[in-house]
Amino acid sequence: MESLNRRLTFIDLLRAYAILMMLQGHFTDTLLGDAFRDPDNLLFSTWKYLRGMTAPLFFFASGLIFTFLLLRDGRPLSANKRVHKGLRRGLQLIVIGYALRLCFPQLLSGYISPNLFRVDVLHCIGLALIGLVAIYAVSRWSRLPYALLLAAAGGMAFFFYFEVRDGQYASFPVVLQNYLIRDHGSVFTPVPWIGYTFLGGTLGTLLHYRPGWAFSHVLPAVLIALGVLMDQYSSNWLMSLYHGTGVQTFKDHAYFNFLLIRLGHVLVVVSLFMWLAQAWRNIPPLLLKIGSETLAIYEVHYILLYSTWFGIGLSALWAHSLTPVQTFIGALTFLAFFVVLIAYIDRIRAIWRSKSRWAMRLSRVAIRRRYHRWAYR
Repeated sequence: MESLNRRLTFIDLLRAYAILMMLQGHFTDTLLGDAFRDPDNLLFSTWKYLRGMTAPLFFFASGLIFTFLLLRDGRPLSANKRVHKGLRRGLQLIVIGYALRLCFPQLLSGYISPNLFRVDVLHCIGLALIGLVAIYAVSRWSRLPYALLLAAAGGMAFFFYFEVRDGQYASFPVVLQNYLIRDHGSVFTPVPWIGYTFLGGTLGTLLHYRPGWAFSHVLPAVLIALGVLMDQYSSNWLMSLYHGTGVQTFKDHAYFNFLLIRLGHVLVVVSLFMWLAQAWRNIPPLLLKIGSETLAIYEVHYILLYSTWFGIGLSALWAHSLTPVQTFIGALTFLAFFVVLIAYIDRIRAIWRSKSRWAMRLSRVAIRRRYHRWAYR
């Protein structure tokens, strides 16, 4: 039981770090003035690098935690609660991804913005969860190792990135095009980003069957070594594959090798958090709770920052207009708000449920009264 708790602690720490980095990254990118975005500035370039780490780490951690919980259930496919929950949660994330882009004042005026149909993180993670379940079903049916299938799926998502990105989709509906290309404003597309989720699931599978590896120094050391090798040599590996096979895609990836390099960086961060979970014996429960409430944080931050539902938010007030000092103070305040929100989120949910039930009762009473008035006229 202790090892199980420690394993979950490591994953929640990783997710907490990823969501907090996402908050400050999105806040800074949305509000910092254009005049201060100097790539030659050390502070800005460091921030930009850390921001670039957030997405692959978030996708990787999502696959890691889901696969770990999926395999922990242990029951047959049809009885595994995580299978049903994964499919339901995947569809839910896609719906939420669209719902967060709604703008009610525009809808009331009869205008539907193209922004509504753009694809973002939640759409991709939703599809990735469905993919994790589908690959699990194939694994159970074919008796092929789940980790092997996940690694292959992750590699294919990376390998076919340029083919999918450069494909011709003019005959497709824009809603579908947004899942394939970014020409219409999609922030992320499933290919290649779900590859990180599948590869995170590969590690989650290994941790399920060999939990002791995460609590020794062996696995973190292997991951950090592999990460450094990928950072330094993955472009050379890709060129060697190109010369050996003649496949142009390997050369394309070698010249624009952000996927494997970022994967190497992710593995280094994961290894550091494994060591941190071993060394930090009294982790604040609030920090772990932040790691378990990433969806709630994402939903609230999206509405507050991007001014979607009501057309009022931080982007509507100060988009690309703050100085570095103002941005720094604002980002800290933004983070503090969400820390407080998660500290009281259980109370907030209890109040919300109570008020919702009260509102539903009032609605039923009002409907009955109107029905009786109409029936006995």
